[in-house]
Amino acid sequence: MSILSIKNLSVNFMGLKAVDNVSFGLEQGECLGLIGPNGAGKTTMFNLISGFYKPTNGQVFFEGAEITGFAPHVLAGMGIARTFQGTKIFSKLTVMDNLIRGRFLRIKKNVFHVLFQPSKAQAEIDRQKDRCREILEFLGLADAESNIAGSLAYARQSLVGVAIALATEPKILLLDEPIAGMNPTEARETMTLVKKIRDTGISVIMVEHNMRAVMSTCDRIVVLHHGEKLAVGTPAEVQQNPKVIEAYLGTDYYGDND
Repeated sequence: MSILSIKNLSVNFMGLKAVDNVSFGLEQGECLGLIGPNGAGKTTMFNLISGFYKPTNGQVFFEGAEITGFAPHVLAGMGIARTFQGTKIFSKLTVMDNLIRGRFLRIKKNVFHVLFQPSKAQAEIDRQKDRCREILEFLGLADAESNIAGSLAYARQSLVGVAIALATEPKILLLDEPIAGMNPTEARETMTLVKKIRDTGISVIMVEHNMRAVMSTCDRIVVLHHGEKLAVGTPAEVQQNPKVIEAYLGTDYYGDND
């Protein structure tokens, strides 16, 4: 059974079909690419899955249960986390404080302890900080724990956004253009981390325009065009699909563009 199933999903904005009758599944521990031209409906699909938009028609299932139209904070609590285009972090806070905010859903909150047994409340905070440090170590950010997040280089700020999402302990991670604005070296390093995340068992859906990154990282790819599903398959199958070449990749595409 797929961990996530999209069934005939559609959403209209003032008569415009941004997503039109799209269906696909995401398997456990899979990295799925979501690609297509600008305006194809990729980010809209992310917003539908993560609860920021409600569909006009169709259904979304997570671990076999319908979650269509659930609020973002509810879905985050269930195990669906996302990043956003650009760096959406608390730029004036330390990196650790950023992660603690992402960790809030998993903190055992007890008002009695806070008021009358502060040592127990502090022990819980310390336990959560230890988990945050594990995430920072995993992403190569251990040395930045006490840094003000906005003072980091752009690529590391983007990783802080990923770290915040991982702090929620997701089962599914939605990455919206994770290497936008990065140089080729930074992009390769980030894609290596995406593979490491997938290898921990977290299922990943990635929207990305860098085709080298998509083809070398994703297990399968869904191609959207004008809000419709144009194709789905392995990277090799998608690269050889005449419809995808015509609509998006172009006849000069050889899979090695930066």
